[in-house]
Amino acid sequence: MNHPSEVELALYAGGDLPFVQAWRLGRHVQKCAACSEGLASFRNAVAELAEGVDAAPEGLRWERLADEMVANINVGLQAGDCVTPVYNGSSRMDWRAALVMAGMSVVLLAAWYLNPFPRPTEHSMRAARVEIKTTSAGLEMNENGSTMVLLNGNGSQTHRTIIVSAPGTLRARYADGETGQMTINNVYSE
Repeated sequence: MNHPSEVELALYAGGDLPFVQAWRLGRHVQKCAACSEGLASFRNAVAELAEGVDAAPEGLRWERLADEMVANINVGLQAGDCVTPVYNGSSRMDWRAALVMAGMSVVLLAAWYLNPFPRPTEHSMRAARVEIKTTSAGLEMNENGSTMVLLNGNGSQTHRTIIVSAPGTLRARYADGETGQMTINNVYSE
């Protein structure tokens, strides 16, 4: 054992150490002259204090002071219990919560396994076929049998320009010979 601290020697001299620690320190003090001298000086100080207690002023009751100190400590502990909540539960998960989590996991896995993605239908499996063309009536877009037509107007146009700039894109400009009004149609297909 290493040498005890002065605090441990003072507590040992006053008889305030726990039994096992006091027993170990007592065995060390019997073998160590330096610690034995330190213990003797603390015991002399304890004896002088005991003599001073006997010479205390008249009317000073040590028992009453000790009782008041104990009462104040108890009041402080009870006040602390009121302020901070006491948690008596354990930090482990309750078996019911574990059961609910397991049940939810089974349901989610079954839903994912039974229907991971929407099933493709025959209609969606066919490639969309889009056809854009000009007709005498205007621009016509045909997609899987459905047709949309952008009409020219009254058919008296004198100038007609058709531009195909990319697959699925068609632009047509019509100029009315009587009024000079321009009509521009853009059709995009994805």
